[in-house]
Amino acid sequence: MRVKGFTLVEVMVTMAVIGMLALTVSFVVPDKKDDETADSARVLYERIRYAREYALVRHAVLGLRIDDGHTYRFLQFTDGRWQNITHRGLRRTELDTDIEILVEAGDLELLQQDDTDLNEVFAVEEDDLGTRSEDNEPPSEPTPQLFIFGSGDLPPFELFVRNVGLLGEPVSWRIASTDGIEIELKRDEGRGD
Repeated sequence: MRVKGFTLVEVMVTMAVIGMLALTVSFVVPDKKDDETADSARVLYERIRYAREYALVRHAVLGLRIDDGHTYRFLQFTDGRWQNITHRGLRRTELDTDIEILVEAGDLELLQQDDTDLNEVFAVEEDDLGTRSEDNEPPSEPTPQLFIFGSGDLPPFELFVRNVGLLGEPVSWRIASTDGIEIELKRDEGRGD
């Protein structure tokens, strides 16, 4: 007479197969952190484009300042000083501590028309940083890493938004302009430093 039911070996094999499938699926399912990094990169990309339009309409010189790798803000150069912009779309933004921003701005040679060094024009003397002068002018902010000119021109640049809090290869997005006109956003496959 044969007993109905499953043997211990059959149950163990079934559990092993289910375990392997669950392990495989967990590696395939995208992490929420991937989406968070992509969203942060997309928002920064759109804000750079918006800042460019803002500068063009107001014929203002703007700059993007990255502080501590997790915070960015837009500045405007007025009266020889860099000042924070309080406009709703260009306010200071703090990212998650796992998300890091790296900027590599190109040379300003393309934008120079004579022997004037644009870096010197927009440089702020250390005396003006964070201190108030006697005539009640607000203190100047540090010089931004990326300039956005009133003509809509930008220096060539690369900006990387990456999530360093993930196990394994960091998720990285690249915002770049090679000609100072077109700006592109794409996932960066080759940057893992």
